[in-house]
Amino acid sequence: MDYIREHATAVSEYFTGQDSVVWRLLRWIPMRLIIAVMMFTACWTNYMCRLQMPILAVPMIKATSGNATGGACATDSRLRRAISFLDPGAELEDYILSERLRAYEEAELLAGRFPRQTADAEDDDIRPSKIVLVDGRPFGWKPEVRGQLIAAYSYGNVPGNFLGGLMAVRWGPKQAILWTSLVAALVSLFSPIFAQMHWVVLLLTRVVIGLAGGVTFPACHSLVAQWSPPDEKSRFVWSLLGGTFGTILTYPMVAVIAEQLNWENGWYIPSLLMLVWILFWVVLTYDSPAEHPGITDEEKQYILQAQAGTVRAKKPTLQQTPIKAILTSVPFLSLVCCHFGNMFLLFFYQNSMMLYLTKALGFQLTKGGAAASIPWAGRLLFGFFFSWAGDVIKRRQLTSISVLRKGATVFSHLLPGIFLILVGYVGCRLVLANVFLVLALGFNGAAAISNLSNNQDLSPNFAGFIYGLMNTVGCASGMIISPLVEEIAGKYGNPIEKWQILFWIGAAVCIVCMVIFIIGGSGSIQSWNEIREDDDTERGRRN
Repeated sequence: MDYIREHATAVSEYFTGQDSVVWRLLRWIPMRLIIAVMMFTACWTNYMCRLQMPILAVPMIKATSGNATGGACATDSRLRRAISFLDPGAELEDYILSERLRAYEEAELLAGRFPRQTADAEDDDIRPSKIVLVDGRPFGWKPEVRGQLIAAYSYGNVPGNFLGGLMAVRWGPKQAILWTSLVAALVSLFSPIFAQMHWVVLLLTRVVIGLAGGVTFPACHSLVAQWSPPDEKSRFVWSLLGGTFGTILTYPMVAVIAEQLNWENGWYIPSLLMLVWILFWVVLTYDSPAEHPGITDEEKQYILQAQAGTVRAKKPTLQQTPIKAILTSVPFLSLVCCHFGNMFLLFFYQNSMMLYLTKALGFQLTKGGAAASIPWAGRLLFGFFFSWAGDVIKRRQLTSISVLRKGATVFSHLLPGIFLILVGYVGCRLVLANVFLVLALGFNGAAAISNLSNNQDLSPNFAGFIYGLMNTVGCASGMIISPLVEEIAGKYGNPIEKWQILFWIGAAVCIVCMVIFIIGGSGSIQSWNEIREDDDTERGRRN
């Protein structure tokens, strides 16, 4: 054992030690840039696991009377005829789509890929005679089951965020993300097998993935607090929009895999990619500049001196965390409301937009996946612009931090709410719908300098912990949205009129939360940011 331990230590030192081959090759790159890239990819993989179920729910679940694909745009409905003058090629597109759908159904019939359960079966229990890795057959689950499966991630994600704040304090962000990502990747890898056992088993595994995924963002905020100089903080926070990039990639990637290689591969392939990413995380990521073996002395001193007086190099303990002061702080509670509105908008899109495009409008899975990814690209690009603008405003001191954060909510909350309402009234005009969705999610990129940065303003020392608290509340919206969608629209066959109600609800929540933040929010460092010394430390100083 001693021989194995010595050689394992030697291998680790070769790759991660101060004079290792890895850091000799990367020494010309600022280490804080590498940390930002790793945070970006951590959020990317997090969203990849998060979005698999909302996307794969379409091919996994056989269309039933309350779960049919069809949609207003796949039929010659009154609405379709009424807006046909807006889209001269609509009739030709409908013909092509209907012919492809008919050919697809014939191919499925010849291949013998019938649902594992008949569409008119009353029992949801799915118990196949044997478990297979890939066969492409859908399940005959009801719409209510679909809603619960999509919402299950949030059931775990809500407590996961609180757990993430605690883990980041107790074990450090690197270890917190490492082990929870490993759990999420492995559980996701075996999800097709869990689904064949019973839909409840799949639901429970989605709760586990949500629990693990909730740790990522609070832990990343701890990294932001330790690694970012004040004038670069907004751009560091922008790296947390890696989840947005993950969304851009995941929608078309998983949709194409599911349509071309069977839906089971939509679970397998992303999970294997995530396992490869974990290896890079282990080698490249460290909790702080003081702990990093490859950082230059110049860069380390630059970061530490820029943070002097606001960020403690030594990690605070749980005993030093002022939980009561945080929970009774009006600026923090206002931030929680603002963040809830932002997360409601994002979860509304993530959990329901594929259903809207495929079930209400009737677009095919691949087309719906590509369409659903475009607005996230807008959010990523807009977010980079707002992050750059926020750093410029702070560096030149053009306005106070409080005014900057509150003014940014006009772009991150008000405008997205307005455009979300408009989406419900463009019907089958896919291009116009995506223009509004691009603008809605694009302007929401300003969240990088509003609610996503404000926790760093209030308390750099406890930024990860308080982000865990606010994201716990924010992610609770994901538990609400999927059942709400099925109750208002799903059980009625997803008519567009019902979806208009849902868009109004999403916009109202987003805008009301913005108003609360404008009234009670702040951009100033709070008094409870100061770390209390442990009793033992205080007694030692007195002696």
